[in-house]
Amino acid sequence: MTNDDQRASATELDTDAAGAAPISSRDPAHAPFPVVGVGASAGGLDALEHFFASVPADCGMAFVVVTHMQPGRPSLLPQLLSRHTTMAIVPLDDDMTVPVERNTIYIAPGGKYVAINDNVLHLVAMTDKVPRPMPVDYFFRALAEDRQQYAIGVVLSGTGSDGTIGVREIKGASGIAIAQEESSARYPSMPRSAAATDLVDYVLPPHQIPDRLIEYARHAFDRSERALSDADRGDGDELQRIFQLLRRHSGHDFSSYKPSTLRRRIERRMNVHHIATPKEYARFLQANPGEIESLFHELLINVTSFFRDAEAFEAIEQALPSIIGDRPNGYIVRVWIPGCSTGEEAYSIAIMIRECMDRMHRHFTVQIFATDLDSSAIEAARAGLYPESIASYVTSERLERFFTREDGAYRIRKDLREMIVFAPHNVTSDPPFTRLDLLSCRNLLIYLNSELQARLLPLFHYALRRDGLLVLGSSESVGTFGHLFDTVDKKWKIFQRREVSMPGYSAEFVSPVADPRRTIRTTAVVGKPGEPSLANVADRVLFHNLVPPSLLVQETGEIVHIHGRTGDFLELPPGLVTSLNVVTMAREGLGLDLAASLREASLTEDEVVRRNLRVKTNGHDARIDLRVKKISEPEPFHGLLLVSFERTRLGEEEGGAEPMGTSVRITELERELQHAKEVHQGVVEELEAANEELKSTNEELQSTNEELQSTNEELETSKEEMQSLNEELQTVNAELQDKLDELSRTNDDMKNLLNSTDIATVFLDNQLQIKRYTEQAKRVIPLIPADVGRPVRDLVSRLHYESFVSDAQEVLRTLVFKEAEVQSEDGKWYLTRILPYRTTENVIDGLVITFVEVTRVKGLQQQTGAILAALAKSPTAVFGLDRELRYTWSVTPLFGVTAIDVIGKRDADILPPDGAGALDVIKRRVAASLVPARERVSVSVGGVRRTYDLYLEPHRGSDGALAAISGVMTELEAVPA
Repeated sequence: MTNDDQRASATELDTDAAGAAPISSRDPAHAPFPVVGVGASAGGLDALEHFFASVPADCGMAFVVVTHMQPGRPSLLPQLLSRHTTMAIVPLDDDMTVPVERNTIYIAPGGKYVAINDNVLHLVAMTDKVPRPMPVDYFFRALAEDRQQYAIGVVLSGTGSDGTIGVREIKGASGIAIAQEESSARYPSMPRSAAATDLVDYVLPPHQIPDRLIEYARHAFDRSERALSDADRGDGDELQRIFQLLRRHSGHDFSSYKPSTLRRRIERRMNVHHIATPKEYARFLQANPGEIESLFHELLINVTSFFRDAEAFEAIEQALPSIIGDRPNGYIVRVWIPGCSTGEEAYSIAIMIRECMDRMHRHFTVQIFATDLDSSAIEAARAGLYPESIASYVTSERLERFFTREDGAYRIRKDLREMIVFAPHNVTSDPPFTRLDLLSCRNLLIYLNSELQARLLPLFHYALRRDGLLVLGSSESVGTFGHLFDTVDKKWKIFQRREVSMPGYSAEFVSPVADPRRTIRTTAVVGKPGEPSLANVADRVLFHNLVPPSLLVQETGEIVHIHGRTGDFLELPPGLVTSLNVVTMAREGLGLDLAASLREASLTEDEVVRRNLRVKTNGHDARIDLRVKKISEPEPFHGLLLVSFERTRLGEEEGGAEPMGTSVRITELERELQHAKEVHQGVVEELEAANEELKSTNEELQSTNEELQSTNEELETSKEEMQSLNEELQTVNAELQDKLDELSRTNDDMKNLLNSTDIATVFLDNQLQIKRYTEQAKRVIPLIPADVGRPVRDLVSRLHYESFVSDAQEVLRTLVFKEAEVQSEDGKWYLTRILPYRTTENVIDGLVITFVEVTRVKGLQQQTGAILAALAKSPTAVFGLDRELRYTWSVTPLFGVTAIDVIGKRDADILPPDGAGALDVIKRRVAASLVPARERVSVSVGGVRRTYDLYLEPHRGSDGALAAISGVMTELEAVPA
């Protein structure tokens, strides 16, 4: 279990009997239901449309869509998504605080963060302070904190790595994470970065994600209070079987971890595979060894980031000079970070130490030992390669100094990397690193039970050097070991090692060469090698002060050392011995004064003396003077109290024989005194019983308080600094803005082009419903804006075109365009063209119908037809020739050959040789000289000799050479041959 999970959520810290903590117990309206955060960037619109098109309207979930939009620009996303879903869509704005409701989609605007608190959405302004988080990461973190196991993160198409850190947060809260499959993403950077964490539960195309979400929700949330508790379900044996499989696979024993955490993680994996009982899941683990590895990683969620909880790191930075400021040159600064995860915290501390040395103009050798159970996390830490989204948490100055840019990511520089040794290590069973100046163990203890915590804290005290710093998570404390540490920062739980003596303690370490099921017990005693033993030093101090029977005790009264015979003053209490507290061991007549003296002496440096105390010892009374004084030196005993018992005289009758008249009075007084003592003794016993109950209650309250501290961590911490997009994302947004502006200009150009062509155009969809039209189309079909979406067959047209609908349907079916000339009611003619509408993906998505007015052309055609008819009856022929003297066109027949048949032929192809030769000579002369010619020529055709007046006009091309010849030939005479 790693220590970088900086949020001790209620998900992890609920009681063993609870399987799913309610999100809010304050308002019944906040019944738990899944909230899905959907993050997308470039190319995300297509993914969002496919995603929501597959979500049922009654799915029982809420969706919050966070995209990378330019601030201040209106979003068309609500209108675009409304075409693909019938769920309610709510765009968020600054004036709204929106309670989250089922079956609703909430759209985040650009330039704002979206936060969720107690099931209510609100917007947070982005500040100019850097570094600042990305919008998807920001919402995923807030979602994880508020919805816990009901938080779901979906990362769709986009550039960059936004959402990667947020996925870690959601997984740390026992939610689920899903990434879009790379092959289906137009821009796969965001989903690829999220999937690279190995924390996402599913990698799917967008249209398949909703089905998997609904299956998971139905299995995980639709059953009330599903709890994996031994008492309620009798699954304790199966859970132990699962733990055995984990230990056999990984070599790590999770039995000392909090049961509620383990049950929650196991149940989440069961929900992923739709398994109902631990018994079935145990069988599934045996049949699928790969799932054991997945469960192992599930229990080691690595929620971490650089400089996480910035104020905590500022507090650490302020405390660093106290441990290295007065060290000599060449000193080796030793740091241990157990549960380092993927190394972000280790590198963050290395950066701060390097900066601290620079500010102090000192140089030390720095050895940082970063350890973790997860070997894959250790490998990632050793590589030191992190996504570009770390720019949200690392300042640009630190990025430039300690990182190098590499393929869209940041890599730790070699000099910083060489300061750290990464190694697999189990803090609960492996020997610790020692002689440490700093031990950062943030949010590791919250996952461990109280027994293991009580074993680790003295171990941490032993591992630290004098004045070394211990850093815990904001929801952790040193508990009953407060006498071992001085508090440096109460809020951020930074403690300094106190040089105090304490009994030896045992710690179990697994032998690296022995059977991993066997352990070696060793006893570590606080103190430096070569120093005298605790007993020798204590005796030396007591003899030096020539004290009578005495004790060395802690402020709480726990006995550390006994000198001399103290049996006349102390006795072991009956029953089970749970502690050696001097107050509980005091004989009759001493307890109250001793307790008061200890309290008074702990508050002052002066000696506290209580004289002539009567102590009942073995049937007689003894008179003593009680002395209590706080010890300031030697250093190992600093803070202990010296308790001395000095005898004055034995308890004897004072004075001679009493007069006989007073004997009755004395007897009565003794009887009253005895009664008072009995009453006092009863009160004392009741008080002791009450104290025991209070102690038990206090322990329960302390445990509950730790749970509450974890649950309400954010109430102790200040709000995280508002951050915004990194520079690269701003560049991408600027490019997208340029593309949007270009698209807008293109749309304007197209609109002006269509209007300038004066062509009436109507766009239809595949159902022949009107999608859009140009202004000119109103002259052909009386259209109004309300007609968009109506079938074209229902509209009245001014054209005499009865087969219009059938022709349109045929074009849709055959994909072959149709063209027709039709006349309108006002006598105008239109050339109507019906063509398929093809998208950029070459998909037919309707029809394009154009109406080009050809009234003038039609009139010209009619006039031309009349002219041609007249020319056909006249003796004059008009024609054209190419360079090869072939006929290219003719208005009238030539030499008895129709105007169409003459095209492409020479005179030799249609005339006898003599006539063809005469014409050929004249034409070749004109082609060669490029000079017009007019001559008479006679040609025999069909037994008739005809005489023509021939005029030829040559035409030059752009190169000055002959391009064509046009000619006019008029018949003058026709006689029989």
